[in-house]
Amino acid sequence: MSAPPYVRALEAAKFIMGPPSIKGIPLWRGAGLRAVQLLIEGFLALVARREEAAFAEHGFLSSAEANKEVFGSYANVYELLDVPGHPGTQFRSDNIVTSIARLQREDSAAPVVAVGSILRDAAGKTPPLFRDRNIWPVVELNQLADSDKALELLGFYATVIEDLLWSIGVPSVTVETPALASYGKTTYLTVAVLPNKRPTVLATLYILADELRVALGEQHDVIDVGFTGKLLATAAMVHVDARGLALPSTIAPVQVGVTLSAGNDQAQSAQWLEELRAGGLRCETTLAGSQGARARAEQAWHRRSVPLVIGLDRTPGAVTTCTRLPIKRTELPELPSPQAVHDLLAAGDARLAKTARRLFDSAMDEGGHLRSRCDSCAEDAGLAVFGVVVPRTPVRCERCGTTGQRLFISDEGRFY
Repeated sequence: MSAPPYVRALEAAKFIMGPPSIKGIPLWRGAGLRAVQLLIEGFLALVARREEAAFAEHGFLSSAEANKEVFGSYANVYELLDVPGHPGTQFRSDNIVTSIARLQREDSAAPVVAVGSILRDAAGKTPPLFRDRNIWPVVELNQLADSDKALELLGFYATVIEDLLWSIGVPSVTVETPALASYGKTTYLTVAVLPNKRPTVLATLYILADELRVALGEQHDVIDVGFTGKLLATAAMVHVDARGLALPSTIAPVQVGVTLSAGNDQAQSAQWLEELRAGGLRCETTLAGSQGARARAEQAWHRRSVPLVIGLDRTPGAVTTCTRLPIKRTELPELPSPQAVHDLLAAGDARLAKTARRLFDSAMDEGGHLRSRCDSCAEDAGLAVFGVVVPRTPVRCERCGTTGQRLFISDEGRFY
């Protein structure tokens, strides 16, 4: 069976390995690892608006007993027997037990962000980065909070997640739902849409249920925020053109691909590239010796998700920029400054975000997902209310005119 288009785009961009593949265990390559690193750096920077987070990379194994004490037994967890030096272990299935133990040892009120793999059994279809057995990256933030501050803190992290998604050109909405009450006494889900206009959950945010909090041995409320590589899979679905992956510059491993020719002034080109890199731009170069080679080089940059290609190879002294969505080539009178390149990248990011926003708004409208209703009118109309949009803001009920709230409607119930 042929791989889905987003998988082929990620493979062509050298983010993940192509076939033969292992069911449910995508193998990441260098470009994908770099994109994940950039995504995590962006998340940590947004968290630092409030306070710096400690960072941890947990091991692949964890205590089976400790996890059972908190979560009980799960059929999809792999327990291990007779592992030398590691008795009573399992493949890690969650980060929270280890992270909360660290916060308790350190008596810390600051957040800790853990990144690593979790391994769970997954029957049926396993579309890469959507429903894996070995899920990587799993990014999970945990923090302890006084009960009177926990909800405000959860709201802050909801904004962080929405801003992170917007930074990669993915619009979203946060919904408070009772659907996962056994895990969170307050549950927020960050919802985006796929190209087929179906909603999908890209992040989960909880104030942990009291039963789990007590099992963790914690008196404070426990904040739990998490997302996975599904963010990149969604970006790969939404941001693509005929040439392949078209990621925003925020997470593109190479932001600027420069095509040179043997006739270039090498000293001038080297100095210019040094200035770009000093200006914080991620640049790489390739050499093209003919018109055909130049075209192939441009296509190769695009397959690798490079948002901006600059050609210095057409004629001596010529400078041509090529931007994407749509592909547009522009002749420049001189080598662009670092700021001019940043501006071109920002304009490209804005085009991606605008297209994604149209998709999101169209999906919300056509699916009837966002409605302004009071409780009575929602019940009378038999709406399948999945949750309430947060932050909760009073709105005018579109049916009776009284005060209501923004509701998220899902006829399929809980969705993933």
